[in-house]
Amino acid sequence: MTKIKLSTSEMAHLWTTYINDSLANYVLSYFANRVEDKKVKKILDFAISISQNHLIYLKFLFEKENFPLPTGFTSNDVNLAAPRLYSDSFYLYYLKNMALIGGNGYSLALGNSARVDIVKYFKECVGESSDLYEKSSKLLLEKGLFLRPPQINTPKKIDFVNDQSFLTGWFGKRRPLTSIEIMNLHLNIERNDLGRALLTGFQQVAKSKEVRNYVQRGIKISSKHIEVFGSILSESGLPSPMIWNTLPTESTEETFSDKLIMFHISALTAASTSHYGTSVGSSPRRDIGTHFTRLTSEILKYAEDGANIMIKNGWLEQPPSTTDRNKLSKDK
Repeated sequence: MTKIKLSTSEMAHLWTTYINDSLANYVLSYFANRVEDKKVKKILDFAISISQNHLIYLKFLFEKENFPLPTGFTSNDVNLAAPRLYSDSFYLYYLKNMALIGGNGYSLALGNSARVDIVKYFKECVGESSDLYEKSSKLLLEKGLFLRPPQINTPKKIDFVNDQSFLTGWFGKRRPLTSIEIMNLHLNIERNDLGRALLTGFQQVAKSKEVRNYVQRGIKISSKHIEVFGSILSESGLPSPMIWNTLPTESTEETFSDKLIMFHISALTAASTSHYGTSVGSSPRRDIGTHFTRLTSEILKYAEDGANIMIKNGWLEQPPSTTDRNKLSKDK
């Protein structure tokens, strides 16, 4: 039977999954070492088992495919004995967000895969992300911490757009927000608020001044985006979401390596770019689309500067790439 090679999309998603699970394994293990709530600890252990099982399977698969094992992250990138940096509430919000990002990523990987074993694997990953989301959301609801989007009145009839003013944003009277626009604004505020809390902790424990300054810049960007999105909701008389009890402790002891911190921020900025792109495509009002486009440009510049720091320090692991034919001919 002819062996079917991995396609480029399968290779890309498997490589990315290994790197992300490598990070998640150590970050969550540190969280689990410092958690106090037994119910939160149980969900953390569940998430850790998912990451560890992924790593075991991917190591086996890469070896079978003669594919070099990515370096990812090791025990040198986390100090499991470091003092507590985040609260149990933060862990829950983090788990919920991780499940959402993972579910989106695995769904995309599933849609880009063809080989039977790879399709089966990513299908299982989607299911695990759904389980993690359900468990973390259920506990957030139980604790009264789940952030529900603002409520609006149920429509009394079906309606159709019959005027160009539906698209008006900068000039003229702005129409009320649609439920889809409210959803996007709410979710992006929640994600930025969580990211700001995560980066505040990173700023306290980062080793180099260059990384601390970069993290501080990210905190300012998140705060700015929260303010912009919140002002749009406020204009329509809607409240902004605010996550509870997520401020870091006062610990400054080195907890995560600067390499891990920079990669984690890189992964979050990539997710934000995707979320903002989706928001642009589903926000007909011109001013909202323009805001998301403008803020996306800011994120992309921030991500590029972060990549330059990682390259300078030898932290940026290169994904599988096509052969450089010109270099081959020159090296002959």
